[in-house]
Amino acid sequence: MAEWTIHAEALQHVCPNLDAQDAGRIADGLGEAFARFEINTSRRAAMAVAQWAHESDHFKTATEYASGDAYEGRTDLGNTRTGDGRRFKGRGRIQITGRANYEAIAEALDIDCANDPDMLAKSPYSELASGQWWALHSCNRFCDRDDFTGLTRCINGGTNGLDERQRLYGRAKQVAAKLVPFDKWGVLAPDELERMNTLAKERRVASRNGGWEAVDASHLKRAKEAKDWLVERRKELWREAQDEPNGWSKRDRRGRYNLIQQATGK
Repeated sequence: MAEWTIHAEALQHVCPNLDAQDAGRIADGLGEAFARFEINTSRRAAMAVAQWAHESDHFKTATEYASGDAYEGRTDLGNTRTGDGRRFKGRGRIQITGRANYEAIAEALDIDCANDPDMLAKSPYSELASGQWWALHSCNRFCDRDDFTGLTRCINGGTNGLDERQRLYGRAKQVAAKLVPFDKWGVLAPDELERMNTLAKERRVASRNGGWEAVDASHLKRAKEAKDWLVERRKELWREAQDEPNGWSKRDRRGRYNLIQQATGK
């Protein structure tokens, strides 16, 4: 599966409080969620960024500030065990609350957030969980008919914070085209893309199942083979860039090199 992102500088335009590192990390999570859940037009993306920014305090948090004690014993949320209120407090950019909702997200996204609720406080899972909620509630329909107030009611249950949401939407509209997800691996050559996908896939398997020691050794073997191949390609790209005039600017070499370096380490 190719990896998706949005332009981090566009996200910073909407939320200037974000530094470059946080903006890049969140942009990658938003890109994955937007691509997966068809938040793929300028209006859909701008509305989503504005609403998710408001719900997450300008992307400062993916965890509810309150303790979660108010949800203790809420059987309508599936909180049937002692401590479920705190354990399954709101997480995500559009916050997922309650054991039943965590279990539904775990099944839909094939992640273990029911046993590890803090997963939903981290990118990209905080964005993917919000995208799942967005799709389940058919939020794109509000975007397509330009009904920002209706979207606010769908998310909030009312119109709390509407002025601030609209202010954020105004800023998002200024950079809307750069909030649409794009394939950041699109510059890779086919053989590079094949190995990058293999490495990413095997790493996801290990991460979801508790590490390399917890999965069959074949996963680590495939990951190592892909990484070793990519390291050699990275060296090759470096040599080619040095040997040609303006070598980094040819055949997307700089972008390819940077992506491979991010995946394999320096």
